[in-house]
Amino acid sequence: MQISIFTDEIEPHSSTRAINLAKGWGVMHLEVRSLPGGRFPCVPDVELERFYAQVTDVGLAVSGVSPGFFKCPWDDPSVRHVLSEDLPRACEWARRWGTDLVTCFAFDRYTSDCMPSVIIDLIAKMATITNKHGCKLMLENEACCWGATGVEAASIIRQVGPEQVRLCWDPGNSARAGSTSPYPDEYKQIKDLVSHVHLKNFDPASGSWDLMQKGVVNWPAQLVALRNDGYDGFLVIETHSHISPDEFRIVDQRLSDLESNTLRNLKFLRSCLEKS
Repeated sequence: MQISIFTDEIEPHSSTRAINLAKGWGVMHLEVRSLPGGRFPCVPDVELERFYAQVTDVGLAVSGVSPGFFKCPWDDPSVRHVLSEDLPRACEWARRWGTDLVTCFAFDRYTSDCMPSVIIDLIAKMATITNKHGCKLMLENEACCWGATGVEAASIIRQVGPEQVRLCWDPGNSARAGSTSPYPDEYKQIKDLVSHVHLKNFDPASGSWDLMQKGVVNWPAQLVALRNDGYDGFLVIETHSHISPDEFRIVDQRLSDLESNTLRNLKFLRSCLEKS
């Protein structure tokens, strides 16, 4: 298993600072979601070229990209353009950057408990386009979307076909969606589909994101299970929390709360992997 961190979970306003901090922390891979100019890949080519030059100049690599596609109603007018233009562009730049992993969502969830069948058709179309352009589609479970929990996302994937789309497993998102046991209960039902993992935690009591060592997700046990099950993909830190409790604050005035929390999560992850 290899460690990666979202650049905008280190410093969202400066790619240079995010890259340099990651390098200083000994991280070899970066995940890309938003750049200072906007969400990947909908920024000018020059910014994408400059970003990758900065990454390679310090000897790092890109683990995957998260364009945020389809976190919208399935019938939104933007969907057609994303399928025809933005998704192929995301795949093109992902491959230029040395990765083939593209993460997406399964559209905004309405109040109905019955998922429209068109969702399956659209995910299948997304997978076909992604595969055609030399990349692999990772469906991330997300609380506000269809496929909110890991089990729900796995159901979508199995209907589309696991050979076409795989699971980006986010236990924190699953907890936010109401799952009381992302690990072990959910994980046991989805582990055959996991090809990418996002790491953060969620506190149901406060309804807020939390550090990895706190919250409902039992990360030490989950990491052991991933290793035992032969998972050899990326573990991507996605901190989400700007709140730095005093007992977890890293005493370094040069770091923002988000940077401090991301470094704390990195240190915790490394300690878990060493123990396992």
